[in-house]
Amino acid sequence: MNKKVCIAAVTTVTVAVLLAACSSDDVRSEDALVGTDGNTVPSSVSTISVLETTEPEIDPAVRINEILATMTTEQKVGQLLMPVLAGTEARSVSSADAQLNRQIAGLDSPAEIVANFNLGGVLYLETNVESAEQLRALSEDLQAAADSSSGLGLLVAVDQEGGRVNRITDQVTVYPSASDFGGDVEYATEAGFVTGQQLQRQGVNVVLAPVADVVLAGRPGFIGDRSYGDDPFKVADMVRGSITGLQQAGVAAAVKHWPGHGATSTDSHLRLPELQVDRGLWDGRERIPFDAAIENDVAIVVVGHLAVPGLDSSGAPATFSKVIIDDLLRQEMGFDGVVMTDALNMGAVGQYDEGALAVDAILAGADILLVPPDLASAYNSLLAAVENQQLSAERLDQSVGRILRLKQDLGLLEPTS
Repeated sequence: MNKKVCIAAVTTVTVAVLLAACSSDDVRSEDALVGTDGNTVPSSVSTISVLETTEPEIDPAVRINEILATMTTEQKVGQLLMPVLAGTEARSVSSADAQLNRQIAGLDSPAEIVANFNLGGVLYLETNVESAEQLRALSEDLQAAADSSSGLGLLVAVDQEGGRVNRITDQVTVYPSASDFGGDVEYATEAGFVTGQQLQRQGVNVVLAPVADVVLAGRPGFIGDRSYGDDPFKVADMVRGSITGLQQAGVAAAVKHWPGHGATSTDSHLRLPELQVDRGLWDGRERIPFDAAIENDVAIVVVGHLAVPGLDSSGAPATFSKVIIDDLLRQEMGFDGVVMTDALNMGAVGQYDEGALAVDAILAGADILLVPPDLASAYNSLLAAVENQQLSAERLDQSVGRILRLKQDLGLLEPTS
């Protein structure tokens, strides 16, 4: 697929602006929904189109190639990393937070780490959040730190699914669990839009949602109420609605957990699950919501930590399975956006060498490494892999190019003069 993701950077949005963001063929209805806090939200949209402006159009590929040509290897490698950093302020941190940051990066403050490692993004946890005003200031200061090193904007991500998975609650509407939506696609669209709009005001531009996992009837497993249900077609509709809402609000949606975590009972935070399906069953169940996400131009696909022998007979975790990421997701299903690993500090991949895991995930087709437990080790291992040509310059540029394209969609690249 060669569609572009439309992620309109908006704060106060009217129906007219939303309709201008989409071609007439994309819009099913000109009716608008109204969120629980009075925000205007879009009607369901089948695809997301590129936001039209009066500015002269710059060829995105040309712009990205221009940036790539000016970047050092260190800057490129830094774009692949999205750690959690300790602290509620960018530069002034407690002694406890400084110690946590030194453990993963050898530096005290989040701003120092962002600048020194040329980071492409960060992930917020509850420990980073005190209030909406505080988080907005933290986001602005980290963006300034990124600009000082790479000159590129920072991806700022958060898990905000609703229900039991919410990191931010101040000045944000907390929606119910996915299972409680009752298959209401308009409600999923509303929830995505309102959530994205509210989080954007606090500096967040990537939301790790929706969950596209299909659970088994009567056996919700580990994913449980985070799933929209056991009917893959209904889950697909809900996923499509959530993505539409989020991305029309100006944030990137990150659908998870590829290639489908719903039919497993094992908690991947603790150990590696194994999905027992053959290819035919997977095609008729797990694949369907991810196809819908890709057709709806989702910005990011998050790869879960699970083995699927029916897809990759080696039994390797999907995290570093070239068969599951590159061959299936990219080549067969046509996804050309950003692939992100699930958090690399989870028990499912805890037995692997941290540096080797970072390199192997990129070689398998991932673009962003989420929460590497030892940031310095991941960074240095990737640099060494480039130097010894285990990771080719071409392969590195593929990932960085995809990340830059996403940043361009989010308005995080400086305009050309």
